[in-house]
Amino acid sequence: MTNNRNFINFILVTLLATGCVCTSLRAAESTSKETPFLVVIDPGHGGEDRGAEWKSGSRRWIEKDLTLKLAIQTQRALRAKGIQAILTRRKDQTLTLAERTAVANRVSANAFISIHMNASGTHTPSSHQAQGVETYILNNSTDQTSIRLAQLENTVLKGSTVSENHNSDVALILKDMMLDANLGESKLLACLIQDQLVTATSNKFSRQKKDRGVRQALFHVLLGADMPSALIEAGFLDHPRDRQLVDSPEDRNRMGKALAEAIAAYRTILGSPEAATLVSSCKVH
Repeated sequence: MTNNRNFINFILVTLLATGCVCTSLRAAESTSKETPFLVVIDPGHGGEDRGAEWKSGSRRWIEKDLTLKLAIQTQRALRAKGIQAILTRRKDQTLTLAERTAVANRVSANAFISIHMNASGTHTPSSHQAQGVETYILNNSTDQTSIRLAQLENTVLKGSTVSENHNSDVALILKDMMLDANLGESKLLACLIQDQLVTATSNKFSRQKKDRGVRQALFHVLLGADMPSALIEAGFLDHPRDRQLVDSPEDRNRMGKALAEAIAAYRTILGSPEAATLVSSCKVH
């Protein structure tokens, strides 16, 4: 022990003499204060999968195109805040659901966001036509969901190093535990996103109508994520105002900034009493 202490003292004296210890301490302090934070943004659909479509006159709006535009805008807004962000696709290409979350898992992302557009199927516009944004978290709490989870994971696990019999069961149990562990943080993320998006896409006359809330459903694209995740339905493609919001560069810029603001807030309050209060007060439908 004495020899080790003498050696450490010798190293410190040497570093002090060369001025390196100050640089090392500053680097260590900087690392502790600036923990890397990475978000993976998934533009829904793409390639052969066009998603929802809406045609009016000679104009046609396709979900896969609008989700990509909003994802790119969100990436820019996040980078402007100093938050790392990558996309699962930057062009019109086909990706399986497993490939999307695999990107996030491979880079050990801190959050996974999948962006989509809704559609009510109503072809006659009316004052009661569905509109507004909603944010989803994964619901894996029902028996039916657990069965579907197992079926999906049996497919995802093909090609892994585990055996098909014993180890695959262990992997499914571990995956289920991971989903449960991420549930609270996913809810926090979704609640922050929903609040910011509603503010960005509403005015004082329409806020209540446009806030469709935080919801839960078995979206397979979220099922493979090893980190907190949320799926955004950024308005209804068959509603004229919703469609305009995502199609307009100015409005889309506002939505991208709102998403970045929500993610930045999530990063800041994660693990704090404020986060716990928000999660407990945020209603999930």
